[in-house]
Amino acid sequence: MGRVGRGGKEPVASEAFDPSTSQHLAEEHIMPSRNAVADLTVGAVVKAVDHLVLAPDQTFQDIERACRDAVAYKFASVSLPPYAVSYGARLLRGTGVAICGTVGIPLGYSGLRAKCDEASTSVEAGAGEIDMAINLVAMKSSRYADVQKEVAAVRRLATGLVLKATLECCYLNDTEKIRAANLALDAGADVIKTHSGFGKGGVRLHDVQLLKRALGMSVEIEAAGGITRFKQFHDMLCAGATRVGVEAAVAIIKDFYRWEAA
Repeated sequence: MGRVGRGGKEPVASEAFDPSTSQHLAEEHIMPSRNAVADLTVGAVVKAVDHLVLAPDQTFQDIERACRDAVAYKFASVSLPPYAVSYGARLLRGTGVAICGTVGIPLGYSGLRAKCDEASTSVEAGAGEIDMAINLVAMKSSRYADVQKEVAAVRRLATGLVLKATLECCYLNDTEKIRAANLALDAGADVIKTHSGFGKGGVRLHDVQLLKRALGMSVEIEAAGGITRFKQFHDMLCAGATRVGVEAAVAIIKDFYRWEAA
């Protein structure tokens, strides 16, 4: 994953948005076919896994188990709430598995100061990635400068780290999804994530395809929310996702072996 946001420029309030004329719309982009990932190896699959450990009733024993699994299977990352990042970072230090600290999850309306506090907590605790929810209240209210301001503030705190912006697509129409993604990217986000997994709906193939077409090949997309089988995981990769966030990560890998053998 990249380490700096698109363009490296100071965010500005966006003008009226038309996705058909956006400079970020890649009209010639071609989606990967099933054949493009049909020969996936388990090594390639595990490197796309973001193991989400965000349930409100989780324990440190659950975190230990998740970290052991992540090391054993060589997952890309483990996502944890800010309170647990320091514990997870100690368990994963030197393993090559990244710790991702969450900010504003699930719905992003905690505000600038709270998000900065959460981001600082995770950065100081050793996170290598930050996953922040955009401000949905601001987004739905057309307060686009506020959306960008929050992402830019977290970007400054997470210098040198991967910054993901979670859109929570289930609450946005297609025009809003594209606009929110562009706002986040222009404010310094490295990765656009579709959902936190806590919203009213999970990721759809349409979400990934829409974002990939609009943002282009160079922008990384993480699909998340409601993915419990490898077939779903596979379809998200086919649609253009480069990372897939799942809770039942080990079950996904076991399902991959069954899928591979079929």
